[in-house]
Amino acid sequence: MRYWAKVATFVAIVACLLFSLPHVSGVSAQDAVTAIAAADHALQAAFVSVSDTERAGANVSGLIARLNEAGSVLTSARAASDAGNYSDAASLAAFSDGLADGVVADAGVLKKNAVDQAAGWWMTVLFSVAGCAVFVTVLFLVWRWFERFHANRLSGRRPEVVG
Repeated sequence: MRYWAKVATFVAIVACLLFSLPHVSGVSAQDAVTAIAAADHALQAAFVSVSDTERAGANVSGLIARLNEAGSVLTSARAASDAGNYSDAASLAAFSDGLADGVVADAGVLKKNAVDQAAGWWMTVLFSVAGCAVFVTVLFLVWRWFERFHANRLSGRRPEVVG
């Protein structure tokens, strides 16, 4: 029994030593700060892209939700960096960067679709106005023709005296 007690004591001491060692990360503080700065720049670019897309007339509610998600992940990365967990900070910053890049790509597609749709709307308005102008012109010409025809028809008749 003494043998197992010694083994258990040894295992307990080794476990306490392993858990009490400071956390060793493969990512330096500078790497984490650089990743966070890159994600922050990507988030700013995504915000500008979403606002440009909104100005073009597209519905950006889905993009704003994803932009908010990227911002909260970036906030978590900053909190992890402040806590000294540089590995998590770098991975969260990279995830936020990826989300922001996806928002920029989708915003470009939505903006193009909104511009194309607006151009199509203007073409519809243009053809409608042109069609109305042609219709009114033809209507006027037919009326003039009918007026002349009727006037000529009436001028060839003689008045009758009744009575």
